[in-house]
Amino acid sequence: MQNSNRIILNTGILYSKMFVTIAIALFSTRLILGALGSNDFGIFALVGGVIGALSFLNKAMGSATQRFLSFHRGKDPAKQQSVFNTALFLHVLIGIVFIIILEAAGLFLFDGFLNIPADRIPVAKFVFHCMVASTFFSVIAVPYDAIMNAHENMAIFALFSVIESVLKLGIAIFLYHTPADRLATYGLCMAVMTLSCRTIKRIYSRIHYKESKLCFKSIDWKLMKDMGAYSGWVTIEIASHIAKGEGIPILLNLFFGTIVNAAYGVSGQVRQNISFFSEMIFKSSNPQVVRNIGDGNIGKSILLSTAVCKFSFLLMALLSFPLIVNASYILSVWLKNVPENAVIFCQLVLSTQLIIMLARGLNFLIDGIGKIRVYRLVLSVANLLVFPIVYVCLKLGMQPASVFIGIIISDILVVVSRIYFASKYSGMSTLSFCRDVPLKLIPLSAAIAFILFGVSNSVVSSPLGNLIFTTALSSVLLVSSFWVLVLNDLERKAAWNFIKKIQQKLFHRSVNPV
Repeated sequence: MQNSNRIILNTGILYSKMFVTIAIALFSTRLILGALGSNDFGIFALVGGVIGALSFLNKAMGSATQRFLSFHRGKDPAKQQSVFNTALFLHVLIGIVFIIILEAAGLFLFDGFLNIPADRIPVAKFVFHCMVASTFFSVIAVPYDAIMNAHENMAIFALFSVIESVLKLGIAIFLYHTPADRLATYGLCMAVMTLSCRTIKRIYSRIHYKESKLCFKSIDWKLMKDMGAYSGWVTIEIASHIAKGEGIPILLNLFFGTIVNAAYGVSGQVRQNISFFSEMIFKSSNPQVVRNIGDGNIGKSILLSTAVCKFSFLLMALLSFPLIVNASYILSVWLKNVPENAVIFCQLVLSTQLIIMLARGLNFLIDGIGKIRVYRLVLSVANLLVFPIVYVCLKLGMQPASVFIGIIISDILVVVSRIYFASKYSGMSTLSFCRDVPLKLIPLSAAIAFILFGVSNSVVSSPLGNLIFTTALSSVLLVSSFWVLVLNDLERKAAWNFIKKIQQKLFHRSVNPV
């Protein structure tokens, strides 16, 4: 229960700053779209999308490094320093490899492959090189991110996120006043901002964590082989996920041009900002899951992973349902000039995120056990299957939204794979998990969505009033149904203990125990 309470507490710390950063990010996107226009925004979403891919790459690679740091935390300090320095050296090598791969790919992308107006190709190339330049520094900063997460220092993550959001807002405002080419300026500023934030994180880690002291002699070459093998399989799956995320905009670009890329870029911004809310619980729970596995408490890790699947789905649903129902109104207020297809893209993106959350928590259970070779290969195949499906759909003349047929099929295969391998490697009961998570959450979500769409615009006529009404109704329905139908006694007790602690902090009075 102490672990569960700590996960909830850490998640609460992270969520307390998320409302600020999300509000800033959404306003920044509106300013950037207005400053660049749909065509240049579409170009950046297409070419500069490497930043989004790299953020996922860094998180995934960080989870691989964090797995070893969390596994050895509390043990020999010299071993922890060895793990960190080994990870850092390994990421320097990985960073060099990615620089070579990206620059080699850039030689072919712009010569008649991408559907970009001829007069904007030089600027698009400049933006691409700006993103590549920040790649190396982003990759070698991964061990520093991982060490902060392994120490469960969520407050510093909150601080860095706020700083980054404020800097993005400053860049968005600056674009309106610069006499230079706005797209080129935006690409350069984003690269400088990324480099600056990563450098600050490295400095902070070196000051506060002894094991982050650089020492070439402490590199463990045998450990590097283990970490390299582990990271290698993770990287293969990451590459397939990046190909999935960046390949679909390229297919859309080939068939429909940069205007559709702008709409898909808007949906990507929505996905990125909304997924932050669920990602926080993963960041809080991952060290606990891995540490319990390291201590031999596999049963506790299974319970924690299952609980994470439930709570992450709830958090995503609380935000997604009102946005899905009121997508047209929200985008019109947010962006003013909404790109065509942006509404349906956003609705489908949020729906696919809910599918992924059904088993996302099991990822850390499998990674913590360490048997990932076959698992990551299967996920890679599931991710890459999206391409033939999407290509056939678009070749048949279907609408741009048809790309989500491939995405949904791919995501369902990912969910099934995670359940299967978690059961195979940890001894988790497949029947028990399916009965407690997807078989409860899917019908429940469908019923609530049906109610929300049924009452939308029929009870309250004004768009703003309808947004407020559907948000309140969905929150009541989701929380009450989760409490009664989805959570078990242990999870309800953990949630209730957290609520009591909040009451004690707010009102400075004791609360009677349950």
